[in-house]
Amino acid sequence: MKKTAVSRETEIRKTACGGKKQKEIRSRFLCAVMSGMLAFLLPCSALADENITSDVGTGYSAEDWAKLTDNVLEYDEIPDLVHNFNSTIVEVWDTLQDTQEQLQKSITELESQRRKVKDLKESAEDEGDVSAVVTYTTSEYIFDAVISGLRPTANSLLMQPTTRSSVVKAENQITQAAQSLMIAYDSTVKQRDTLNKLSEMYEAQYQLALREQALGMATETDVLTAKTNLLSAQSSSAALESGLSQILPSLCSLTGWAADATPEIVPIPETDLTRIDEMDLEADTVKAIGNNTTLISQRTSKKGTSTATVSARLGVINEGDEKLTIVMKQLYNDVLSKETTLESAKAGWESAQLSRDGYERMYQLGMLSEADYLGTQVSYYQEKAAYEAADTALLLALETYHWAVKGLVDIE
Repeated sequence: MKKTAVSRETEIRKTACGGKKQKEIRSRFLCAVMSGMLAFLLPCSALADENITSDVGTGYSAEDWAKLTDNVLEYDEIPDLVHNFNSTIVEVWDTLQDTQEQLQKSITELESQRRKVKDLKESAEDEGDVSAVVTYTTSEYIFDAVISGLRPTANSLLMQPTTRSSVVKAENQITQAAQSLMIAYDSTVKQRDTLNKLSEMYEAQYQLALREQALGMATETDVLTAKTNLLSAQSSSAALESGLSQILPSLCSLTGWAADATPEIVPIPETDLTRIDEMDLEADTVKAIGNNTTLISQRTSKKGTSTATVSARLGVINEGDEKLTIVMKQLYNDVLSKETTLESAKAGWESAQLSRDGYERMYQLGMLSEADYLGTQVSYYQEKAAYEAADTALLLALETYHWAVKGLVDIE
């Protein structure tokens, strides 16, 4: 029903009398809106420097993902396992996912409030309330700016440099720790297995010594020596077995299994020596300096306002670069030294293998005594253990060097 001229006049009077009240309502509304806006902004801005987005579980083929989620732990899977399944890292991703959802809700709410402000502005324009129009226009502009600023953050917090570097560093540290544990586990398994084989040889030598003693062909000292070798090997093997039970829970936890899980752990392959050929000390040192968080902190510190403070700051930066340069040189030389040791150990083991094969044939033909045969077996396993230990040492040296290039090294 159309309004009459009288009713319209009555409405104008009501509006005029209630103008002050309307302004108070508008003021309260804007205060509430702005308070809400700040409530949305403050936690989001703070969080943007503490968390990053993650592509957990994405970017893998079905085959690769199935391999990654089986009950088998392989050395080269560790970075992906840490990224996708380590509880600490995953918690960061989960927390961020919740935050992103909250950001989207916040943006939706802000857009709703912006529409209300726009409606109020249009009403004020109809009423000719210039003051209110200016107020609402300003508020609408602020809402647009805030929403425009929040959208990129909600879409991808990954672009935050401080956020990315802090979480990537944490993930790298966990990965490095997991790799070190698996290397230790693998080395311990190999030592235990070798000792078990040696125990078999020492047991045979002990039984032979007892038989020869009964025939007057061996002394008490010979028997005691054989028994000592046997007990020593058995004791060492038991100690290594105990060590494995202590390493495994930590390794499982870091790579996403329950601490009491028993995944199949694939032996680490022999060290890839081509990695040594790819090392470039000069270029790698430059990368290490650029990636080291301690040096980054020094470079981004306040420049100072006086000549003395500026000079002191530059001195600290230069000293840090020099220290890391020295450390990188030491790590580089350590790799080369371990490579030389490995080459020598490999030559010894290969020679022992050839000798073992020859003595095997001689023993089968009755051309070698049991005592000499057992002695060659012991030598073989000893050389094998030396080679495996040298290979492990080289792998550790290589990983330490490459993690230093990525920024994970103490320069103090």
